[in-house]
Amino acid sequence: MVVLSGEIMTMPGLPKKPASDNIDIDADGNIVGLA
Repeated sequence: MVVLSGEIMTMPGLPKKPASDNIDIDADGNIVGLA
């Protein structure tokens, strides 16, 4: 959750969905979703 109040500026150039949302661990314990 991101709460914006008044004249607070967000960081320019960042995506709405962070890339870290794609990182996970599969059933074998391998890290998946890293590019």
